[in-house]
Amino acid sequence: MTTPPRGVIHDLGYRGFGGRRLGDGAITWELYRNSLAQAFGIGRSGKAKVMPWMVIGLMAVPAVVLGALSIQAGQAPEGAPGMAAPSNYFGYPYWTQLLVTIFVATQAPVLFARDLRYRTIVLYFARPVSRTRFVLTRLAALTTAIFVVIIAPMLVWFACALSTGVDSGLHARRFGAALVGVAVLSLVLAAVAGLVSTLATKSGLALAAIIVVLMVPSAMITMALAITTQLDNDGVGQLIASAHPFTAVALLVSGIFGDPPVNSTIPQPHGWLIGFAVAVCVAWVLLPVLALVARIRSVASL
Repeated sequence: MTTPPRGVIHDLGYRGFGGRRLGDGAITWELYRNSLAQAFGIGRSGKAKVMPWMVIGLMAVPAVVLGALSIQAGQAPEGAPGMAAPSNYFGYPYWTQLLVTIFVATQAPVLFARDLRYRTIVLYFARPVSRTRFVLTRLAALTTAIFVVIIAPMLVWFACALSTGVDSGLHARRFGAALVGVAVLSLVLAAVAGLVSTLATKSGLALAAIIVVLMVPSAMITMALAITTQLDNDGVGQLIASAHPFTAVALLVSGIFGDPPVNSTIPQPHGWLIGFAVAVCVAWVLLPVLALVARIRSVASL
């Protein structure tokens, strides 16, 4: 009777790991840190750094101009081009939404489309990282990147306005309102762009799709709001404005904090319409996130 062959473990000389093994928190933090760096082109090729930093530079130009005008005039520039009211800081992302959209459209596919296209996403789930945690971490990184790109030039404008000795309380209150608005807007844009990126996994196609989704309705809604303003129908105007992220968040900021609308055609919510504006923004965040989690789950299971 022959002895069956047995497996043999060969010692190849590799040193075993004897340190402390990090848990899920460390994995999540590293994924967030790496994703945030990728959004700004850090750790990527020189070509990948051009677009995000060019957009950041262009976003700073209006802030420098507005800050210079504030210092020169001794007050925040009333009636400055593109701004609906003095110190109405949420007007900054609203009137620079093309640049914001370009940044979102170029960086969202980096975080969501490439992993799906090249099937490297299965490597993430080889570690103990759930699908939901992966999506939320990527979203947090993209939201942070969008928030930084928008808020950095606004801080320049705010600092210049305060240096002139104007009503600092008014400026601080309106800047705080804009801060909340930018945070909500960043989350909405990240969720929508992330979802579109997972549906169009090729980076170029995803970029074009995000721009179409965010910019084409914006032009149509602007024209529709102009018509409702002429007809003096604020209820229909608010319903129309709710159909786009930038105008929906503008309604939220204007309704909750009482700031003047960033555009004269956007109605200011009152009464129960303020609650409607809040519900719309919650839906703009929640629905794309749920769809994004479902999309990642379905793709990762293939």
